[in-house]
Amino acid sequence: MALNITQVRRVYFRKYDGSAWTVVTFDVDDLGQDTVASINIAPRKRTRSSQAGTTESPIAGTLDNFTASITFLMDTFKKLGLVLNRWTASTYQDADANAGQISGGDGTDFCTGDEYWSCIIQGVCEDGSATDIEICRCQPSVDDDLEFGSSETMTTTLNLNPIIYNASLHSSDGYTQKSYNFGDYDTAEKKHFNALTGQYATV
Repeated sequence: MALNITQVRRVYFRKYDGSAWTVVTFDVDDLGQDTVASINIAPRKRTRSSQAGTTESPIAGTLDNFTASITFLMDTFKKLGLVLNRWTASTYQDADANAGQISGGDGTDFCTGDEYWSCIIQGVCEDGSATDIEICRCQPSVDDDLEFGSSETMTTTLNLNPIIYNASLHSSDGYTQKSYNFGDYDTAEKKHFNALTGQYATV
């Protein structure tokens, strides 16, 4: 299944530290035009060959391909640095909220990149979560070229690198206990994502 999303309300990245959520928000003005998000999910398949012919059938509960990406406008380095777990804010006098640096490679950052995020793509005109898409665990990276100095604001594709749910590793990490979720966060109650708390709350 390939899903290309051209219009959304917001994209949230949230990270849990064991007691509270950190949330990074990409509003509509941060997101690129045309395809904003792309998701590809395909199950592993079993092949059966006989005198009658060859057939393929999906193996329930498996994923052979699981990819996702977000395209956004990078006016500053801040949001990219935050979701890459590489951002250090500037503390000098008169530094604004976007001042800081993305840095790494000094031998002290081997573990920070292993921290994962949940990515929530929020649908348009929905006061609950019926049009939300959540990639429950991902480790974002930028794998494409970044072009500086052109007449247009730089557009960046952030590869999400989704993580397949593993109960032995993830059952107590505080995140949604799935690999992905399309639609309502809770089928028993109407809920909406609250960016202030980083959690879904009953509407």
